Amino acid sequence: MNRRDLLKFTVAGAFCSVAGAQRRQLLLVHPDRTSLPATYIIDYRTNHLSDPGFVPQVAEAPPSLLHLGHDVPFTAHWGPRALPLPVKDLSRYRLLSPQETSARTHAIESMVRRLHGTGVEIVFPYINSQQMGGDIEKRLGFWKFYDHWDEYLSFGLPPRPKADPAEWLQRDPNGRILFNNPAAYPGYAPQFFYSPCPNNEYWRIWLRFVVGAIARAGFDGVFVDDNIIHCYCRFCREGFKRYLRSRYSPRELRSGFGTSDVDKIEICFQADKPAWAMSQPAFIDYLAARYGRQELEKEFKIANLTNPSNLDRIGYNFLDWRAREFITFLEEKYSPEQRRRLFGTADLKRLGIERPEDHLRWFETQRFWAWSIADLLADLRRAVTPFNRSFVFVPNWGSIQTVRAVEGRRRQGKNVAEWARGARYMMFEENYQHGFPGRSVSGGFTVHDIQYKFALVNGARPVVLFGGPHGRASVELAHAEAAAGGGGCYVQNFYQFPEVRRAYRRFYERRPGLFTGFQPLAQVALAFFFNQAHMGNRDHLSQVYSIHTTLATEHVLFDFITEQTLNLLGRYRVLILPSVAYLSRAQEQAIEKWMRGGGRLIVPGAHPTFYGNAKPRPAPAFSESHADISPACSARFQWTTREGLPGLRGYVYWKQEDRRSRVTLHLLNYDLDAAHEPSPVRNIPISIALPEVLRHATVGKLSAFSPNSDDAPDLHGEIRSCRLSFMLPELRVYGLVEAVLLAP
Repeated sequence: MNRRDLLKFTVAGAFCSVAGAQRRQLLLVHPDRTSLPATYIIDYRTNHLSDPGFVPQVAEAPPSLLHLGHDVPFTAHWGPRALPLPVKDLSRYRLLSPQETSARTHAIESMVRRLHGTGVEIVFPYINSQQMGGDIEKRLGFWKFYDHWDEYLSFGLPPRPKADPAEWLQRDPNGRILFNNPAAYPGYAPQFFYSPCPNNEYWRIWLRFVVGAIARAGFDGVFVDDNIIHCYCRFCREGFKRYLRSRYSPRELRSGFGTSDVDKIEICFQADKPAWAMSQPAFIDYLAARYGRQELEKEFKIANLTNPSNLDRIGYNFLDWRAREFITFLEEKYSPEQRRRLFGTADLKRLGIERPEDHLRWFETQRFWAWSIADLLADLRRAVTPFNRSFVFVPNWGSIQTVRAVEGRRRQGKNVAEWARGARYMMFEENYQHGFPGRSVSGGFTVHDIQYKFALVNGARPVVLFGGPHGRASVELAHAEAAAGGGGCYVQNFYQFPEVRRAYRRFYERRPGLFTGFQPLAQVALAFFFNQAHMGNRDHLSQVYSIHTTLATEHVLFDFITEQTLNLLGRYRVLILPSVAYLSRAQEQAIEKWMRGGGRLIVPGAHPTFYGNAKPRPAPAFSESHADISPACSARFQWTTREGLPGLRGYVYWKQEDRRSRVTLHLLNYDLDAAHEPSPVRNIPISIALPEVLRHATVGKLSAFSPNSDDAPDLHGEIRSCRLSFMLPELRVYGLVEAVLLAP
């Protein structure tokens, strides 16, 4: 190492002086309370161990979290292998001998120690909860490792499971192997991509060992990719019954499912649209008309669609959308009478959920799959506790940026509230072409407030990954979103602009009191009931996404509220309940009680017409509530009354500390793009409605903070009519203002 590299480590060492305290802050998560934001780099290069410049590059501006690829003693989906270059040549991706595995493990341990020495707090690699590479017939990939399992027992590997890995895989309703992605996935060629079941006890035995080996190598956590489950195997059928027992009393079971005997309630497959479509000969013809033999061979490595196993190998994710297109095709082709005669129902979109009992089973089947992912994470946490009690799990949820993205994931084990019990952090993997915040290609603005707001209310810390054209200012704005969003991370997929990363990490760690332990301060709540998605209520999602954009553009301070957080309704004056079709009696009573206390309910779209168990109501709930959301956009709920600033967004938080209170305002300027620096916005009037308990408070100190300056100039402010008002002189990309309010 040369003198220049030593200097980098010396500078980086400044981050280590408060390492213990900062790491504890990074691990703290409290529902509905802000946490310390963090800087985060993802680096999937495959030559970390052989590149002498890797650690010094990290040391230039070490992130709080460093997310690596497959630099692990045992990969989850292949076994003990070292990822070669080029990755496409899987013939070189050979099984390592026990001696080579030991040497590689020692090299990994050394690398992790050096990375910690740069000031990185949390170093974690990649695993996958539902990927297995290989070839069942040729006994390649994971099967080759399984056949040599006993040679690696000295690493602490448990006894080899008696069940072949083929029995660890997800299954469709007919018991055939279910492929979530195409079996002939390009990254696995010439071998194949299989999907193990997260509930399968043998797969869990293996994952427990993999995660334990990662912890023993010195890592601080794991990134858990995919987390896709759409399985009807015997483990899922048994797990579904355990799940129902944990959620329902005997009386509730009888009311919802018609029986209190859980053993008589089966996991629901009748509503599975791809499974139904694959049973229809017309679906084969429908696909064959769109995909010729050459295309089938090129894309999926299958010769025809007449063999059911060939159809399976196309992959559930692909068939899901094609099945829905096929159903639309049938609805357009046949009259309701013809559909009833040919398929047994006139409404093909309600296949398998015509009865409330079956609709409830399908809802709980989807939620059970999400519960299964959380259960796996909790199981792995227990397994790794002896090695590292603060081990971090960062599961990949996928995209939540659009309604279509949510629709595609709610049937595959994705639910933020469920996952939050198994993971402190949660990744949202968004658009790689046009994902950076700022002016969007459509003429509006790309904003990641859904990720941060929804994670915060569910008690998770979001890490948001995206790509696309960017410049220094857009990278700064990406960091600013995490700072303003309540304690997440922008996932930087490169090492550019180290000065921005340094500035934001220094800002967080030097002033943690500005970021931790606050609750959102707003008087408007927007209901985001994710269970409506599991129920198939797309209208609710569409309205939530549309209304949230309207509120943000109108500079209204608002929070999401969920089914689980209705107990927080007392904070708000207005609740917007958009097309919530399914509402339990207990939820209805909570809203009614809040309304009797003076709360105003707005119901855009349809009113609740079903109870939470899918049984129809005798009459829609809240039928006298108004649908117009304009009262929620009035000046009393806005943080500024200045017009002509559609690109500005504001987030406000507060907390009480004995006889003083602290209010923080985060302001972001989205009016920028990758090619230009933003034009500063000057003289922004701020007026924030305060909680009633602060009506008689006075302003003790009002200060403006920036990641790019150690100075915190004072501002002049006042409280009048229970509103905090002041003028912000200038905003470039991001600014934070703290008001210390004193009790009278």
